[in-house]
Amino acid sequence: MVKDRLWITVGSKFLHNNYTGFELQPTVRALWAVNSRQSAWAAVTRAVRTPSLVEEDVQITALVRTNPPLFARAVGDGNFTSERLIGYEAGYRALVIPKLYLDLATFYNQYTHLLSVEPGTPFLETSPAPAHILFPLYLRNGMLGNTVGFEVAPDWSPTRWWRVQGSYSFLHLDLSRAHGSLDASTARSTEGSSPHHQVTVQSSFELPKKLEFDQAYRYVSALPVQHVRAYSTMDSQLAWRLSRFELALVGQNLLQPNHPEFAGDPGPLVGIKRSVYGKISWRRED
Repeated sequence: MVKDRLWITVGSKFLHNNYTGFELQPTVRALWAVNSRQSAWAAVTRAVRTPSLVEEDVQITALVRTNPPLFARAVGDGNFTSERLIGYEAGYRALVIPKLYLDLATFYNQYTHLLSVEPGTPFLETSPAPAHILFPLYLRNGMLGNTVGFEVAPDWSPTRWWRVQGSYSFLHLDLSRAHGSLDASTARSTEGSSPHHQVTVQSSFELPKKLEFDQAYRYVSALPVQHVRAYSTMDSQLAWRLSRFELALVGQNLLQPNHPEFAGDPGPLVGIKRSVYGKISWRRED
């Protein structure tokens, strides 16, 4: 700390697991109070995702073709190591005018040893009968790449009984195969399954008679690989709160009868339906 204006934090997580042994996850963070209305921060972090039971010893077999019979099998054979990340972050927060805050944040992440699906040599399997061709797919660490993005988040309280919060976030993924990888689909599938743009706007009213009225609008851009179009929707809640007791009327996904947000795995698009329901809550106070 420097004269109550600059704070630097250095730390680390220390992890030991049965699959990859000892893992080190250090971080360095800095916060600078520019003045009473502005602050800036930055961080550098190393993180890992250790193997799970799926990558360690999974055996999932699926029918690909019936004539002649052909099966594909995802194989976790214990050769998957930890996925690794070096993340760089920076942000800025300011009181622009009285009752209006603005947060800006950006990041750049470098990934190595990401999960890939590597094809093996097909072979004839006789058990269980009938004899069939088996196409093995091994879980390996053949992907790498980076992500870059930013978020803008204003927070405005025009009156003591009304608050408006919003955010816009942008994400760009750039993944590729590491040297020696034969994975032909994971990079495209991952890049096309994450939205590039997201917008949210939340409004909260504190009304007389202990009533609260909240609305939330959100927009999510398309997921081309999953054939999910961009969509926008809104949730709303009217609540009456008395001490530990609450009655609420809630509406979700109100702008259309239904809309898809993701595809089945496997299967068609999964539609999220409009819904309206009542809620009764009671909180215990010790």
